[in-house]
Amino acid sequence: MDCDDSNPCTVDDCDTDYGCWYDAYVCPEGNSCQTVYCCQFEGCIYEDVSCDDYNVCTTDSCNPYGSRDSSCEYTEIDCEDYNACTTDSCHPSYGCMNVEDVYCDDHDACHTGECNPSTGCEYTEIDCWWEDKCYNYDCDPNVGCTSTPVMCDDYDVCTDDYCDCEVGCVFTPKDWDTSDKCYDFYCDPTTGLQMTPVSCDDYNVCTEDSCDPYWGCQHTDISCNDYNECTEEYCDSTSGCVYTTVQCADDDMCTIDTCCMDTGCQHTPVWCDDENACTDDYCDPSSGCSYTPKNCNDYNECTWDSCCTSSGCVNTPVDCDDYDECTYDYCDAWNGCVYDTVDCDDYNMCTQDSCNPNTGCVHVENECYCDDYNACTVDSCNPATGCVHEYITCGDYQRCDMIMGCVNA
Repeated sequence: MDCDDSNPCTVDDCDTDYGCWYDAYVCPEGNSCQTVYCCQFEGCIYEDVSCDDYNVCTTDSCNPYGSRDSSCEYTEIDCEDYNACTTDSCHPSYGCMNVEDVYCDDHDACHTGECNPSTGCEYTEIDCWWEDKCYNYDCDPNVGCTSTPVMCDDYDVCTDDYCDCEVGCVFTPKDWDTSDKCYDFYCDPTTGLQMTPVSCDDYNVCTEDSCDPYWGCQHTDISCNDYNECTEEYCDSTSGCVYTTVQCADDDMCTIDTCCMDTGCQHTPVWCDDENACTDDYCDPSSGCSYTPKNCNDYNECTWDSCCTSSGCVNTPVDCDDYDECTYDYCDAWNGCVYDTVDCDDYNMCTQDSCNPNTGCVHVENECYCDDYNACTVDSCNPATGCVHEYITCGDYQRCDMIMGCVNA
C-alpha cells in the first residue's frame, strides 16, 4: 500500500493494524534570527525575525548566535551635538533632541551669566554705577549693587552743606541777616559772620554819594543818556558827559557784527553746517568755518571702515570665509583674518588621514597600506600600533618563498 500523501509537512508510515499513519514533520530549527514553519506545498519555510522596536533612538540588529529569546540587539544612538549650551536626549518617535536650557548662575550677584556654545557659561561683572552722586557705589556678591551716602561736611561754619544728586556735594554760603546795607559783611570759616562800615565815596564828581540803611550806598549819576544804543556815554569827573561810538567788532569770525540804535550791538552766529555727515563742522573764532573729515577708523582689523554723507561712519564686518574646509577661519581685531589648519589626525594607525578643501577631513582605510609584498607573512593593521606582519607556518618538508609562499623543500 502506498501511504504517500504528497504533503512534505507529514512523516508517512504504515501500520499493519491501522494502515497508513501520518505524523507531523518537525522542521529543523534555523539560527536565532529565523522562525520556521511548514507549508504543505513548499515544506519548511524560514523567515527572518523582525527586530524593529519602533524606537528611532536605537540601532536594531539580530545576533544569529545569541539565544532565541534575546537574539535582537538594540544599540542607543549618540545624540551629542557638542554644544555646551544644550541638554542632549533622544525621543523614541522624533529622534535626537538638543534643547537650549542651560542656565548660567555662578551664585554671585555681581556677575551676569550667558552661555557660549563652545566653552559653556561665561560671566561678566555688572556695572553698579548710578547717576546719583550723593552715594558711593559698590557690589556685594550676596546682594548685588550697594550704595552708601556721601558725607558732605566741609568744616566751614559759613556754608550750608548738602548733596545734589546730579553734581554731588554742594556748599552754599549761609544766608546771614545783612539788612543794614551800610556795612560790608563777610564770614570767617572759624568764627562766623564779620562786618565793617561801608565807604560810599566813589571819588567821582559825577555822582552824589550817600548811604541808606535799607538801600546801601547811593550814587546818583548825572544823566548823560542820549537814547542811542550805538554810543557809549559817560561822565568825566572833570569835563562832564562824553559820547563815543560803540565798537561792535568782537574779533570773532564766527559772528556777523552790526549795531542797532534801539538794541545796540548784534552778533549773529555764522551757519557752518555743510550737511555732510562725513565732516565735523565747527567755527574757529580766528579763521571762521572749518570742515574736518571724520575719522571712521575703529581700529578693528575685522571691519571695513567707510563714511556715508547722509548717515556718517559705517563699519562693515569683514567676511573671513576662505571656503576651505581644511582651515578654521576667524577674525582677530588686531591682525584681521586668521586661517588655522584643521588637525585631521584620527589617531588610527590604520587610516591615511588627509583633508579635502571641499569636504574636510578624510580618513581612508587602505587595504594595501600594510602589504609588505612577502608571501611568508600575514599582513594586518592594529589601530593603536599600525601594521602587523605575522609569519605563516608551512607544512612538513616545506619552506616559505617570499614570492610564492609555502613550497616543497
